Amino acid sequence: MEQDRISGAAEIEEKVMNYILKQDDIFSAALHILEAYPSMGSVWNIVNNIFLYGGDKKEMISRQESIEKLVENASSLISDGATIATYSRSSTVVRILKRWAEREIRTICSEGRPMMEGRKLAGELGSMVDLTLLIDAALLSMIEEVDAILIGADAITEGGIVNKVGTYALSVVAKEKNVPIWVASTLSKTFPFVFIKEESGKEIWKDFPSSIRIKNVYFDFTPSDMISLFITEEGVSRKKPEFKGKISKEVKEIAKMMEKKYHLVR
Repeated sequence: MEQDRISGAAEIEEKVMNYILKQDDIFSAALHILEAYPSMGSVWNIVNNIFLYGGDKKEMISRQESIEKLVENASSLISDGATIATYSRSSTVVRILKRWAEREIRTICSEGRPMMEGRKLAGELGSMVDLTLLIDAALLSMIEEVDAILIGADAITEGGIVNKVGTYALSVVAKEKNVPIWVASTLSKTFPFVFIKEESGKEIWKDFPSSIRIKNVYFDFTPSDMISLFITEEGVSRKKPEFKGKISKEVKEIAKMMEKKYHLVR
């Protein structure tokens, strides 16, 4: 299974489950998937649940129902004509913004370099809402113009969220300017830990000189005290959702293997 670097987490999850369950060696398949998506809490949960309970298509149906409930829970947060900023692309955020379109909101988003997920989001929403697309750095300068920042999360860990790199910087500026950050995420993305890996430098500069080292990471960590509200299928809360399950021995073994290669985030 090739790594999908553009789709949102909700769009990747079913592909992941189907791939693992088709393999004869579940452990090797799970390791392969987690090395491809080490920062995604939902993928760790899928793998963990397969080892603990086996795969179940009903789980994917339940996840879709959870997203619908989340989108409904978000509906009360926004007022007509509000200006909302978002960062990178979350398929859940796209669904929320589409639901809000009839309320004549203004949306500001940025490109999402290097893979340009923000451009994809702009293409999806541009005909439905009043949308402005910026380069990533320019988004920081626009914070005072927005009523709230709505983002997704690739994972909700013990200490905060993992999301597109630059989220932490965005949260620092937002806190300084007293602009709330809302995280929209299903509970399936809660997991005690995930990993952040470095990607190919050629995504930033294809033919860069050998004398230069390029560091290309897609994700960073933002502490939970920087987040104003968490929107989940259970409601809206200032309190960070917590992982309530148990971790399989296979997932613990995979995590030990991955600690040698990637940066652990709790």
